[in-house]
This record gives sequence, C-alpha cells and structure tokens, in this order.
Amino acid sequence: MGGSWTSQNKILPGAYINFLTNTALSITPGERGIVVLLQEMSVGAAGEMYPVTATDASSYPSGATDADKILVNQALKGAKTVIVYNLGSAHDSSALTSALDSLKTVDFNTLCYPFTAATHAASQAAIKTWITAMRDTEGRKIQSVLADYSGDSEAVVNVTQGVRLSDGTTLTSAHTTAWVAGVTAGATIYQSNTGKKYTDAIDVVPRLTKSEMEAAVSAGKFIFKVDSAQNVTAVYDINSLVSFTVDKGEMFRKNRVMRTIDGINNDIVEIFEANYVGKTNNNADGRALLRATLVQYFTELQNLSAIQNFTEDDVTVSAGVDSDAVVIDSYVQPVDSVEKIYITVNLA
Repeated sequence: MGGSWTSQNKILPGAYINFLTNTALSITPGERGIVVLLQEMSVGAAGEMYPVTATDASSYPSGATDADKILVNQALKGAKTVIVYNLGSAHDSSALTSALDSLKTVDFNTLCYPFTAATHAASQAAIKTWITAMRDTEGRKIQSVLADYSGDSEAVVNVTQGVRLSDGTTLTSAHTTAWVAGVTAGATIYQSNTGKKYTDAIDVVPRLTKSEMEAAVSAGKFIFKVDSAQNVTAVYDINSLVSFTVDKGEMFRKNRVMRTIDGINNDIVEIFEANYVGKTNNNADGRALLRATLVQYFTELQNLSAIQNFTEDDVTVSAGVDSDAVVIDSYVQPVDSVEKIYITVNLA
C-alpha cells in the first residue's frame, strides 16, 4: 500500500510518499507502457476489457470494426499495451463511474478518455477528481489524457489539436489523446516527448502560429506543429499544470520530470514491500541497509540521466515515531530541472 502523508498516522503497512518541491522519493527503474483507453465500442458488452498489443489483437470482441480499432492503433504508436475498456455504444455517467471503479486495481500508466469537453466536461472533471485521488490517496502515480480540458494539474495532460494522417483521415483533438497517452505511457523516466514525431501524420488541425503556440504552452496545452517536410511533432511534453506554488513549482508541468518522480514512487513501494516489510529490523543496521539500497537506486537513476548531481550525502534514513516506521530524507534533482526536489519518505 502507498500514498501521501502529512503526519505519521498510517494504519496499513506500506510506503507513504509525498512529492512536493521540498518533500519525497523512491527505488529501481520500472517498466512503463500501458494505456487504458475508455472507449465506446460497436460490439461487446459494457464493462469488458480487451488488452491489445502490436502483435496480439486476439482479445477484441467478435465483429470489432476498423472504427473500433483506430484509437488503439494511435495509442500503440507509443504504448506497449492498450487495455480497451468498453464503455458500451453510448456511455453515460454511470458507465464512467463503473469504469473508474473497475480500474482501481488495474496496473497502467496513462488513462485516455477520447471525448471532448464540449460534450463530456462533467466526465472529464470526474476523471480528474478520480485520478488525483488515486495519486494522492492510493499512491498510484498515473496520469490522464483528456481533450480540450484545462485541468491545471500534473495528473492531467490537455490535448488541444488534431492531425491529418497520410491516408487523408482527419483526427480531432479527442482522437489524438490516444497517441499522446501512448507516447506518455511508453516514454521512460529519462526520456522527453518534446519533438516526438507523430508517425504517419502529415499535418496539424488546426495549425497555430508561433505566438499562438506560445500562448497554448503557457496555458498548459499539449500541442503539435508541422514542418515543411510534413513531419508532425509534439511541441512541448507538458501537462496542464499552470498554477505553481512553493510545493509544486514549474518543474511539475514537465511530463519527463513527472515520470521520474512517479517512477521513483512506484519503484520504492514495490521494492520496500517485496524486500523490507516484515523482513528487516528497524534498527541502525536495518536502516543502514535500506539507505544503501536507496543510494544504489539513485546512483542507477543518475547513470540513466534521470537525475543529476546526486551524492550519498543526499540520503538519510531515520526511525519514525512508531517502532515499525522509517523516515527517509533525500534530495534529488531530476534532469530537465534547475533545482532540487526535497524528499521525505515515510515507511511504516
């Protein structure tokens, strides 16, 4: 179990982690690449889930059409696996609530909801609330990708442009959420999608001027551009966060930084629960062993260029208030950031 903490009052064993500009961190680069796509399907039953990869599409329900598969195909340009959640042929708020309840125990990196704010703003708001709770309360460091929705959150990527494919198909901003969700899930913690090429796209709909692009980025919008050779690329790998605070500075708008932070969270929870819960004494020797593991992990992250300027002195491990609690203080500077993130990890 994991999550955020403000005081050492947790009941369940687990790793409780706060990520603030001056708080929180974790353990061992994990694999990414799983997208959940909330989609209306022309066949199959609402509530069914179909895991699809580039090499195995056998889980689609019988009779699935090319139209049923187009968003999956966009997501697979960056993702390893797309889990299609069938919302039915015309979903309502009840179908979305059921979907979110079902997904609480499904492992994935990004949640894609390919519908516009013009018709589904209330559902987008519900997804933002849900995904924020999953991050802050459940310790599930995932992101959502929505269309034309100003979420003002590091948990929400706001896609506001469509593209035209080489076969003449025009995809709206709602459609391109699938591609963005795919490349966001598929990128490692040390990769940025800034400048990422949108395979098979030849134009952006609508095109933006330079000043319009600058305004869009300042507003937390994920946008595209096209060059003279008809290459379509992502302008800036950012999420929708625009209201910066002392705890969440401007670095939190960058998805590469968030992947590093979220990856660290997920890794330390997995390693702590697998190797330390009930297995290591909470004494000086046990805490020294945990500290050595953390130092090794952060050193590996530095070797991968996920973080920089890390030294062993940046990690301390001390006893918590309860006899089975541990508090870790660490200072980590993600690459692509100009200042260190201060980390406190409370393990109990």
